[in-house]
Amino acid sequence: MPLAFLDDLASKRIPLLIHRRNLPDPYVFMPGMRRDDTDILTAQLAARTNDTKSAYVARVLVRERFKAIAYPVASSFFLALTKQRSIDEIRNLEAHQSRAYWNRYFATLDLPDINRRSDAPITAALDAGSFFLYGILLRWLLVHRMSPAHGFLHVTSGYPSLAYDLMEPYRYIVENAVAEAYLGKPDDLTAASLERIKDSLETEVFVPSHRAVVRRKNLLHGSVLGLRSWLLRQSARLVIPTEGKRIGGRPPKVGFVLPGSQRSLATAKRVAPILKGTGGPAAPD
Repeated sequence: MPLAFLDDLASKRIPLLIHRRNLPDPYVFMPGMRRDDTDILTAQLAARTNDTKSAYVARVLVRERFKAIAYPVASSFFLALTKQRSIDEIRNLEAHQSRAYWNRYFATLDLPDINRRSDAPITAALDAGSFFLYGILLRWLLVHRMSPAHGFLHVTSGYPSLAYDLMEPYRYIVENAVAEAYLGKPDDLTAASLERIKDSLETEVFVPSHRAVVRRKNLLHGSVLGLRSWLLRQSARLVIPTEGKRIGGRPPKVGFVLPGSQRSLATAKRVAPILKGTGGPAAPD
């Protein structure tokens, strides 16, 4: 690359990121820090070491995870979640609900003997899909100068835990795509699932928190911006952008713009109706 090009990037404060989907660690070239640059890393670590704040982030992530799945979840679960004040309590509650979810997920696909840790083509496809979303989230975390290794729900710092934290509200994208691909009986389930994930990420959805229509892939970037906005106290609460129904009333106050929200609300009527409970495999009778 010409040095003049790199100089232009630095002068305009533009990061350069080089990443291929099969490359676990992207190359990131960032402009040098200035005195007036926002110190997001310190804010992230301070929140992570604060028990109240870290539990709050974990509760939001788990709540959005189970609000988005294809099957209804009892209101008692969400009520119990609001009462949890430690990461261990939240993780235990999440693990219990996840077991019930996966039992139903595999039973719906007529795979009652499979569980999430089984060595099977469908679990390999789920893993591949998760890694696909992980790569996207990792890029945005690095571009926004956050530490991927310091998560809130996944607390181990020996891997990019924050990327897997922010994946929680969007795991339904992978799970729905894999289920649909499996029902189509392809020769290569993983490849077919990844193609469906790519198509799903390009689908336009309505985002109630921003009263905007965006492509689903922009929700991933938006989750990083939402966390960043809350950490820097630009938002009073943590807003994880999710797809949903168009609702009336005054828009909530959020401290960040959702990427790609260029279209008017009139477009919402033409958005694919992929809402809670409609995107996954059909429930058994």
